[in-house]
Amino acid sequence: MNTEITHNPRFPTCERAQRMHDVLLVSSFALWAMLIGFVPVMTYRLLIA
Repeated sequence: MNTEITHNPRFPTCERAQRMHDVLLVSSFALWAMLIGFVPVMTYRLLIA
């Protein structure tokens, strides 16, 4: 039985997948923080104008 691990270029390695997961997680937090901060400010500006 061959126990050698071959990496298929179509599939990401563990480190690359973890890095991509971290980037997507931080981006989603940034997006929600922006929306939570942006929507009340824009609502206030529209009501005052």
